[in-house]
Formats: sequence, structure tokens, C-alpha cells
Amino acid sequence: MNIIISFLLLIISSNALASAILQFPKLKCSTGTLQLNIVDVSFCPLTSNLERINFLGLSEQTVTILNNGEELTIGLNPPDISISNLHKKFNLTVHEFFLSLYEGTLKTDNLGLIKEAFDIDKSNKMKVYKKGNVFAFTITGSNAEYDRIYLNKIDSDVIYQITGEFDEKGVLDILSRIEY
Repeated sequence: MNIIISFLLLIISSNALASAILQFPKLKCSTGTLQLNIVDVSFCPLTSNLERINFLGLSEQTVTILNNGEELTIGLNPPDISISNLHKKFNLTVHEFFLSLYEGTLKTDNLGLIKEAFDIDKSNKMKVYKKGNVFAFTITGSNAEYDRIYLNKIDSDVIYQITGEFDEKGVLDILSRIEY
């Protein structure tokens, strides 16, 4: 009887976790909107209050957008910069690392320290959005230095990091303007 109850709890918790991964919002970009290409990610900013666009460096791998006084940075960041290659320490792909961080299943005694390094706590929540094989791991809240979105594809070590000051509504707006 205990085995059956344990099995049912496992199924229920797995379904609860699967439903916790949210879908990307509907794409707002169209052929008439401005498209900024950062390697293989395209972003269409609102142009009504667009103040400045800066491509940083010579390789066009990072762009900052100043829109209505709010700065947003989108950049291709290798895992050694964006997550200090932590995925390698756990013998995981980048995608598996982020998913394990979200689920709280990293096999370590230092999970609290790792969450602290990513500013994940009661005031700064991590959420996951999915569109096909593209995942957005978001960290937003009141006491983070800046809010972040990490874009990653399954079985890829490529990470696009989006940083700025935004809330959950802002996350949805940003994700609705991303094609990857």
C-alpha cells in the first residue's frame, strides 16, 4: 500500500512541476517592426520611446537598448561568464543545470549558496518559460541588483543573458519580442 501511495505522490508532484513551466507569450514582432539581431536571437523593441541602441564591442554579441528611460542589455554570454561553468561541476548540460536549480534538485550541500549567488530567495523568484526547445529561466524580484533572463536551448551550452530592471509583466513583454 505504501508503494502505491508513494507512486501516486511521485506522479502528482511530477505533474505539478511540469505545469510550473510556463509557455512563452504570443510573439509581438511583425514584418513592420524594428528587428535587432544578436547572433541568432532577434529582438524587436518598442520604437515609440526608443532613445538609444548600442552594440557593444566589435562582434555585435551584446546590445543595450534605452527605451523610455529603462535600459535593457541582451548578450551572448559563454557559460564560464554567466554561470561560472557550474554546470560542469555537476556534470550537467547548461539546460540541465538551470532546470535543476529551478527544481532545487542539484546534488550539493551548497544549494543555498548557489541560489544566493543567483539572487534566488523569497523576494526574488525563479520561473521557467518554454517555447519548443527554447527555455527562458527568469529571476526577478525586489532586492536583486538587476533582473535576469537566461535563454538556452536544450542540449546547447549557448546562453543569452538579458538584464535590466523589470517585473513579471516586463518579462512577458520581453519574451514576446524574442525570436530564437
